[in-house]
Amino acid sequence: MDELPLHSKQMSVLRNYRFRLYPTHEQAVRLQTPLDASRWLYNYFLNHTNLSSSSKEDMQFALTELKEQETWLRNYHSKMLQMVIHKIDSSKKALRMLRRNGHKIGKLQFIKYEDYNSFIYNQSGFKIERHGNTDLLWLSKIGYVEIRLHRTIKIKNIKQITICKHANNKWYAVICCEVQKPIFRFVNVMKKSVGIDVGITKFAYDSNNHIIDNPQHLTKMLKPLRRASRRLSRTQKGSKNRQKAKTRLQILHERIRNKRNDFLHKISYHYSQKYDVIFLEKLQTLNMVKNRHLSQQILDSGWGTFKQFLKYKAKTVVEVNPYNTSVNCSKCGNRVSKTLATRTHRCDRCGLVIDRDYNASKNILKVGLQNLLLPREPGKVTPVEILLFESMKQEEKKPPN
Repeated sequence: MDELPLHSKQMSVLRNYRFRLYPTHEQAVRLQTPLDASRWLYNYFLNHTNLSSSSKEDMQFALTELKEQETWLRNYHSKMLQMVIHKIDSSKKALRMLRRNGHKIGKLQFIKYEDYNSFIYNQSGFKIERHGNTDLLWLSKIGYVEIRLHRTIKIKNIKQITICKHANNKWYAVICCEVQKPIFRFVNVMKKSVGIDVGITKFAYDSNNHIIDNPQHLTKMLKPLRRASRRLSRTQKGSKNRQKAKTRLQILHERIRNKRNDFLHKISYHYSQKYDVIFLEKLQTLNMVKNRHLSQQILDSGWGTFKQFLKYKAKTVVEVNPYNTSVNCSKCGNRVSKTLATRTHRCDRCGLVIDRDYNASKNILKVGLQNLLLPREPGKVTPVEILLFESMKQEEKKPPN
């Protein structure tokens, strides 16, 4: 039994979709005003220690009193101002959690003008309408702004909208929607599973001998990046030329980021459509980037982002322990020591000669399938893993052809 007829139960999950806004000059000024008001309110509560150290409910009550003193705050949507309090409270909870884990951290700091880049409309104060051939986003106290809906969303399921301003003066709306996701899905374990070994020269080498080269977007753009960085360092602080040079540098970084994300989206979509179960190495990227000779190439590859994309696109993603996946022979299990410069696997026991990354991907697939057969505590096994386990047991019971 290869394919599992799973139940079609649904569960509600929240998904964020980012859409580009195209405001006119006047609309951009109206969008900037609530951004400045949110930053002022954030810094105001941090400046008053007795307010910033109080609970969320006390800060919400203090906000109503503050509106009586600062009447100009009434020009902004009430929910938007309340979400500033929510942001402070969430940051305080994160700091407390870090302290409990033994990290030495300070306190919340004031946010500068160029660092505060978003405000939130939660539950109310927004709507999306279509006027002719144009989609418009209406925000309370601001008005209509053109939005480019490049994908279909259910407007009734919108829970929250976050307006973001990027460093290059581009505006985006991050729309949080409630969508229905199936709890159980059809998976084909024995025929539609693959192991993927990620690397620097070759971005991905899977167990089906499929190679994807690493485009190395940052490496190709190092020359214009260095030139733009030199121009920025030569300008005078606070001048308009410095702001222009800074914007130019930010545009270059955005182009690199967009190219990398586009590449990772295409690769993750390819694997999610072709395979039901995908096995990846559980890499400790933060430890790997301590190698100063490889840190730039590792971060430029975007392995973590690739794994994140796969987890919400693919049916099942399983991470395996990378211990000895590059050393062990995928055919006989013999341990063949290699240096990082050795790119070919040569087994002196069975005579297997294949690419080092291909051998590692086959080991990842083998270890991943073995891990699915290992028993766990009942509370830690998901319904999908239970059905995977039953499918593989029934496959083993089949008589050989």
